[in-house]
This record gives sequence, C-alpha cells and structure tokens, in this order.
Amino acid sequence: MLYGPDGSGQGVSAMAGEPLPDRIASVADQVQEWAVEALWHAGRPATWPECPEHPGSHPLAAQLRDRRAAWACPETGILICLVGELAA
Repeated sequence: MLYGPDGSGQGVSAMAGEPLPDRIASVADQVQEWAVEALWHAGRPATWPECPEHPGSHPLAAQLRDRRAAWACPETGILICLVGELAA
C-alpha cells in the first residue's frame, strides 16, 4: 500500500507468474501513477519522475528494455536509467 499525506491509499500489486523484470516495470508504473496523482493533489508539478530530456513537460515511462525494467523518455524512447537507479 502507498499512503498520501491526507491518509488516502492505493494498493500496489504484481503478478507472481510474470518474469521479475515485468513485475518491476509494473510496480514502477503503479507507483508513478500514485505519485503523479499525489503531486497533483498537493498543487505541485505532476511530472515524476521528470524527464531530464524535456524538463517540465512530462514524466518518464516505465518500460522493459533488454529484459530489464527501465525509465525512458516517452517521446523519444531514449533510455534514461534502470528502475531503481534514478538519480535524486
């Protein structure tokens, strides 16, 4: 479960039968969806994680790349980093 400052929550799930990279990408996508919604409700920019190629315009997208879960620019497809290696 993920909880917001207001006490609201959202469940996160993964399919046990899927390969690990698929599960990681799916969980990253669900966490991103929750984070974007929480940021929007807080009146903050809802672009998490922000695309370093296009600051202030859109978040990165969780995708599978070479059988690994990764963050990529949804416009150009440029691989930014693997899920779990996002810079602060």
